[in-house]
Amino acid sequence: MRNKTTEICIRTNENEKKKLQKNAQKSGLSLSAYLRKVGLKQEIFSIPDKDFYKIYVDICKVKDNIYKLEKEKIEQCLSIIEKNFLEIYNSKSGGDNNGND
Repeated sequence: MRNKTTEICIRTNENEKKKLQKNAQKSGLSLSAYLRKVGLKQEIFSIPDKDFYKIYVDICKVKDNIYKLEKEKIEQCLSIIEKNFLEIYNSKSGGDNNGND
C-alpha cells in the first residue's frame, strides 16, 4: 500500500459532511478513500445489502439442487424467495406491495 503523507483540507457544512460520510459507509470505504475515488473519477461500488445477499444465497441453493428437487418444491422455494425479495424491496424503496411500481 502506498504511503499517504500529503494532506488536503476541505470545508463543508455539517449536512454535506453527513452525506459524504453516509456515501462512504455505503461503499465500505473510509471518508478519505471515498473522496480520493470521487476526485480521481474512479468507480465506486455499494456494498450489497445483507437482506438481498440472503436472497442470493437462497437462489444459489435452489440452483445447486435443481436436478434433485421436484418441480413443486422448486416452485415453492422460488415463491418464498420472490415474497422475501418483494418485502425487502418494498421496505427499502417505499414501493407498493405487489411489485408493480
